[in-house]
Amino acid sequence: MRHPFFDGELNFTASVPVTGPQTALLVIDMQYHDASPDQGMNLAVERLAPGSLDYFNKRVEASVIPEIAALLAVFRSRAMPVVYLTVGSHDRQLRDMPSRIRAFVRDMEERSGVADVFWSGNPAFAIRSEIAPLPSELVINKTTWGAFTSSPIDALLRDRGIRNLVIAGVSSSACVETTARQAGDLGYACALVDAAMADYDEESHMAVLRAFHFNYGRVVLDAAELESVIDGDGVIA
Repeated sequence: MRHPFFDGELNFTASVPVTGPQTALLVIDMQYHDASPDQGMNLAVERLAPGSLDYFNKRVEASVIPEIAALLAVFRSRAMPVVYLTVGSHDRQLRDMPSRIRAFVRDMEERSGVADVFWSGNPAFAIRSEIAPLPSELVINKTTWGAFTSSPIDALLRDRGIRNLVIAGVSSSACVETTARQAGDLGYACALVDAAMADYDEESHMAVLRAFHFNYGRVVLDAAELESVIDGDGVIA
């Protein structure tokens, strides 16, 4: 199915297979500190710039959470693998994160009064309960926006024979896009799920989808469309 926002059919990427154990759902950074309006980074930003995350927070609650829940049902009911990513540090001083990110986080914490935004000891580090991982599902922490830069995800996926990724989470133009582009460059076949992603404004979100479709992979509208592909020929053309 052609996403209605595309200006044309032109792209330079191969089709994406989405069946069997070679295909995983990758859920990116759906933690309370990143994807809940009253905790962590979102709370800090709201204190510094009230109302600036209204679009993001509304989309997370109305679309991203229910769509990821639906994607989880699709994958789990077919015994297809699910992988979660988190972002942050197990070191309270964030010493294993790049200095650029440390400086950004420390400045935000000091100016907002919200402490330990990216520390794993903060309860807000947890993945949101509505879409929490099962005990058998892989959870990988990263210390940069792109997972393939700062985590063992590549080795872990290859060890499991996973070659195709269906990607959801936040935020579209940061951790989702960076991770998806890295995956494409490493030879993974990738598809983004529009309704299961959010950015800080609609324009940025749509720009991510357009660029990804043109250069890296495929975009599907939602979990229902993906399920119809899986139950059909199993390929996002």
